[in-house]
Amino acid sequence: MKRIVSVAVALVVTVALAWSAGAQSPAVLNAAVGGNMNHVPSFVGVEKGIFLKHGVDVKLKVLNTGQEMSKALQAGEVEIIGAAFSNFPVAVERGMQARGVVGLTGDRSSMYSDQPVAILARKGGGITKVEDLAGKKIGTPVGGTGDEYLGVVLAKKGIGRDKIQLLNVPPGNLVSALQGGSVDAVVTWEPFGSLVESKVPDAVVVSRGGGHVGYYINMSVRADVIDKRADVVERYVVGMAEATWYTRKNRDEAAEISTRWVPGLDAAVAKKALANMVFDARITPKTVAAWEDNNRILVEQKKMRAALPWQQGIELRFIEKVMKSHPQFFADLPK
Repeated sequence: MKRIVSVAVALVVTVALAWSAGAQSPAVLNAAVGGNMNHVPSFVGVEKGIFLKHGVDVKLKVLNTGQEMSKALQAGEVEIIGAAFSNFPVAVERGMQARGVVGLTGDRSSMYSDQPVAILARKGGGITKVEDLAGKKIGTPVGGTGDEYLGVVLAKKGIGRDKIQLLNVPPGNLVSALQGGSVDAVVTWEPFGSLVESKVPDAVVVSRGGGHVGYYINMSVRADVIDKRADVVERYVVGMAEATWYTRKNRDEAAEISTRWVPGLDAAVAKKALANMVFDARITPKTVAAWEDNNRILVEQKKMRAALPWQQGIELRFIEKVMKSHPQFFADLPK
């Protein structure tokens, strides 16, 4: 469900006043993010006043999928989106003008990082391993990371995508679809994998992670904003760097904050989901290599016509500058 969430707390007001007293009013940026655990740093950055501290008033529009975020950006509703490498390149190929300026999810010291993605089935449904998925109905948001991950996992077992029945199930409906038996298995990201495990009795984890795809999300800014408001973009990148650092250092608090942004999520499930998450603002050579590998996969899966150069989807100058100016937000990360 599309919704705009605004959280007003005393800290945010205080920080905004402090910024206004010392400089111009905070610059407003509208960002489309997912109603899931990938975007916890954005929730944290807004609620803790981190973005405002750096002179940016970030308004969050919470949507279900990366495809919806891309549409919001192209419609002029937002200037920033947080779509994954499984669908962001597709939108760029189709004409979307935006580039990733700061990292969000994924272990940036590796080319493959997919621990938040899982294939889950009901106990007693005859599915205990990937090979058992042949001939079954699988639910996932079509065109999303679950779709890409499933295709790669099946291919590695020699199973063609035509051997399964893929059903387009929105993230919020995956639990009920599996519970009700309309699908035999689901493929999803967090917190929906942890929700399935908590709500479907004896749910079977058929596959989780495994280094099959580079599940990375960068926060991407519209090209005209990058060109005309580079100072604001840089302040936003500093804010995201601090927000990801704060989330890593305060996971229990971050889990609690996420329950106010993700429908139907309680703190216990949020904490379990966060155990599968890595938040890292860097854009490393490994991340760039993952862009290229995801493009290759998307072409193989016939979702793109041709691979795109990474420069069409990634802008390194902001994060490279912030890593030098604010090293404290990266010191705890693997090299």
